[in-house]
Amino acid sequence: MECNRCLSNQTIKSLNLDKNNVCQFCKIHHEMEKEFPLDENSEKKLHKIAKKIRKKGLKSKYDCVVGVSGGRDSTFLLFYIKKILKLRPLAVHYDNGFDSDTSVSNILNICQKLNVDLETNVADWQTFKKITRSFFLAGVSDPDTPTDVGIFKTMYKTAYREKIKYVFNGHSFRTEGIEPLDWTYMDGKYIEEIHKKYGDGDLSKFDNFYISDIIKYKIIAGIKTILPLNYIKYSYDMVEQILKKEVNWNYYGGHHHESLLTKFVVSSYLPRKFNIDRRLTSYSAMVRANLISKKDAKKTLLEKPISENDEKNLQEYILDKLDLSQGDFDTIMKMKNKNFRNFKTYYNFFKYFKIPVKILYKLNFIPKLLYLRYFG
Repeated sequence: MECNRCLSNQTIKSLNLDKNNVCQFCKIHHEMEKEFPLDENSEKKLHKIAKKIRKKGLKSKYDCVVGVSGGRDSTFLLFYIKKILKLRPLAVHYDNGFDSDTSVSNILNICQKLNVDLETNVADWQTFKKITRSFFLAGVSDPDTPTDVGIFKTMYKTAYREKIKYVFNGHSFRTEGIEPLDWTYMDGKYIEEIHKKYGDGDLSKFDNFYISDIIKYKIIAGIKTILPLNYIKYSYDMVEQILKKEVNWNYYGGHHHESLLTKFVVSSYLPRKFNIDRRLTSYSAMVRANLISKKDAKKTLLEKPISENDEKNLQEYILDKLDLSQGDFDTIMKMKNKNFRNFKTYYNFFKYFKIPVKILYKLNFIPKLLYLRYFG
C-alpha cells in the first residue's frame, strides 16, 4: 500500500488513501502550495514582510530571532535573512549536550562571517539527560521531543525578553514535508507525563512549553513565526554550494545528523524498533515539489543512513551519555512500541478547539502547516 504520488506507505499507520490512492500528506502539501505559490511574486512577498519587520524594529538592536543548529536549513536561513533580506537577527542555539563538532563549527563560522550575535542556551545536563532517558524507557517513537521543545522555548523566551516580535523558522514543506503525528509529537504535557512515569518528574530546570506559554508568547506578546524558505526556490545542492562558498559550511553526513542524539534516533533507533524511516517524509516532500523523481527517491532510501560500525559506536556513545546499560536498551527494543497516544497530552484538549486554532493561524499567530498537521 503506497500513495500514487509520493512515497508514503504502510509504515505510516495513520496513512489515509483516497479513491485515487493519494495520501492526506499530499493534500496538505497542495494546501500549502496554495498558501505559498512559487511565482514571480513569491519572493517579493517575503521582501515586503522583511520591510515591515525592519520598520517595526528600527529602535531595537535586533528585529528578529533565528534558531540555528549548524544544519543546512538553519544556516542558510540565517544567511538569507542577513544578506538578502537585510534584517538584524539575533541567532539563538539550544545546546542539549549532543552537538556534533561539525555543527558547532558551522554555527560559529556563519555568525562570525555575517557579524551576527549568537546566544546559546545550555540545557541543564542532569535534567535533560534524565528526561531524554525517560523517553527511551517509555518506548516511544520520538525521544528527541525534549530537544524540539527546548529549541522552541528558547527562541520564544529570547524573543520575549528582547521584545522582538518575529521568530524565523527554517522549515520548508517542499523539502522537509509533514511528519505523521504518530511518529513525532511535541507537547509540554506529554513531556511532563513521560518524565513522571519513567523519570523523577522534576522539570524545574527544563525549558518546557505549556499552554500558558502559547498564550504568553503568541497571543499576549504577539510574537509571530515566519517561514521564509516557503517563499523561495530551495534545493539542497544549490544551498550547499552557496554555504560552502560564503560561510565555509561543512556537511555532517546525513539527514539531521548535526545532532548526535537525532542521528542515533533517525538512523538506528527508529528503523530498528519502529520500522520508521524519517527520510521518507523529506523525500516524499521533494517528490511532491518535483525536486526529485519518485524512482530516484526510492533508490536513495534503499541506502543505509550510516555504516554498521558508525551505528555501533554511536549507540555505545548515546547509551553511555544517558546512563543506559546494554541490558536496559535490549529491554527497550523488545518492549511494546508506544507514542503520544498512550499518554496524557494536550492533544485531546486541542482537538475540541479546531475553530479557534484556525482563527489563530488565519491571524498568523501559528503556521498553517502546524494547523493542518494537527487537524488535517
